[in-house]
Amino acid sequence: MRAIPLELLAEEAGVSIDLVRRFVDLGELRPLADGRFNARDAGVLVTVNALVASGIRIEDLEWAIETGRVGLSVIGQLFPDPTERTSSYGEVVDALGPAGGRLGPVYAAMGLPEPTDDRPVRADEARIVSDFTRTWAQVDPAGGADVRIARLAADGMRRIAETWLDLWDAHARPTPGSMGAPTTPDGPSIDVADPAQNPTVRAAAQSREFLTWLFDRAVERTLHERIIDAVEGVLVDADRMPPPPERPPAVAFIDLSGYTTLTEARGDEVAAEAAARLQELAEDAVRRGGGRIVKLLGDGVILRFEDSATALRVTLDLVDRIGRAGLPPGHAGVAAGRMVVRDGDVFGRVVNLAARVAGEAGPGEVVVEEGVVVALPHGTAAFEPVGRVSLKGFTEPVAIWKAHRPAPESDGRPGRVEGRETTR
Repeated sequence: MRAIPLELLAEEAGVSIDLVRRFVDLGELRPLADGRFNARDAGVLVTVNALVASGIRIEDLEWAIETGRVGLSVIGQLFPDPTERTSSYGEVVDALGPAGGRLGPVYAAMGLPEPTDDRPVRADEARIVSDFTRTWAQVDPAGGADVRIARLAADGMRRIAETWLDLWDAHARPTPGSMGAPTTPDGPSIDVADPAQNPTVRAAAQSREFLTWLFDRAVERTLHERIIDAVEGVLVDADRMPPPPERPPAVAFIDLSGYTTLTEARGDEVAAEAAARLQELAEDAVRRGGGRIVKLLGDGVILRFEDSATALRVTLDLVDRIGRAGLPPGHAGVAAGRMVVRDGDVFGRVVNLAARVAGEAGPGEVVVEEGVVVALPHGTAAFEPVGRVSLKGFTEPVAIWKAHRPAPESDGRPGRVEGRETTR
C-alpha cells in the first residue's frame, strides 16, 4: 500500500482539496493512523468526478451517501495500487523521438483521452505506452500496426469489462448502496538471436502488462457509467432529478456501396484499407456523437445507441463523412425498439429490421423504419417517404423513409422542407 498526504491525493485524482475534505467528512475517505491516505482512495474521487461530469449535483450525491442509498468507499480497492506520477506527457512524447507522434493515434484507437502536454502521467502508464509505441515503431516504421493492435485490444477489453459487469449485476444483484456486494440470498533490423534487440521478446512480456493496464482503464470507464446510471436512478426516485425521456434504443447498419466491385477491380489490399478507414470513421463518430460499435463486418459496421435521435444524428454524419473520405459511398439503415444486449453483441427483431432496411438504401442514403420516425423529437431530421416494402423475414410490409438533415431554415415544427415531408 502506498500512503500519501491529502494534498497529493487531490492532485493524483485531479480534484480540489476541498472536495477531498468533503468526502472525508462523509466517511467515504478514511485517513490512515498517521493522517495520510491509501493512494487507492483516488479511485473514489475519480468516480465522484465522473458522476459530477455526468450532470449529477454534488449536493445530491452527498445526500444519497448520507442517507445510505449510495456508497463509494470501496471503489479504490477494486484496482491495484496506483504508481506515482512521473514526467509530463509532453516529456514522454519527446523522449520517444520520431515515434512520439504515434502516441496520439494509439490513445484515440484505445478510446482514451490523450493527456495534455503539461499533465504528469503515472509512471506505469508512461512506461507501458512508451515501450508499446517504441516496439511497434521498430517493427512497423511507417506506422499503423500499433493503432490496429491497440484498437483490437481496446475493443476486446471493453467487451470483457461489460460482460463481467453484466453477469455480476445479473447474479449478485448489487444495489447502489451495497457498493457491488451481492444482495442475493446466497451471499454477497537487428541481431534476432539477441533477446535485448529482438522486439518479439519484449512484445511477449509486454503484451501481458499492456493488456492488464488497459483492462483496468476499461473497467473504470464502464464502472463509472454503471454508477452514474445507478445514482441517477436513486435521485429520480427521490424527485431530486427529472427522469430521462422515454425513448427506445436503436441500431444502425452502415455498409460501403460497391465494396465487392472495389475488391475485384483494385484488389484485396485496397478493399482492406477501405474497411479499416470505415472503422476509424465509425470509431470517431461514436466517440464524438455517442453510441457504441457492436460489430465490424469488413465492409460495414453495426452500431447501437441509447435513443433514435442520437442514432440518426451519428449515422447521417458518418455516411456524410464516408462520402468525403474518398471511400465508396456508404448507405445505412436504422431501426428502433427493444433488443437483447449480451456479451457486447445485440440480438432481436429490431437488429434484423435495421439490416433489412439498410438493404433498401442507395449510395449515400440513410433509410429508417417507422419506429425511428415516431420516436424522434420534432426537428431532428427531415424525411422523404418511400412507402411500404416487403422485407425478407418479415410477414408484413414495413413503412420506410429516407432521412435527411433538417434544412437550416427548419424551425423544428412539422411541415414541408425542400419538398420533403418533415414528420419529426
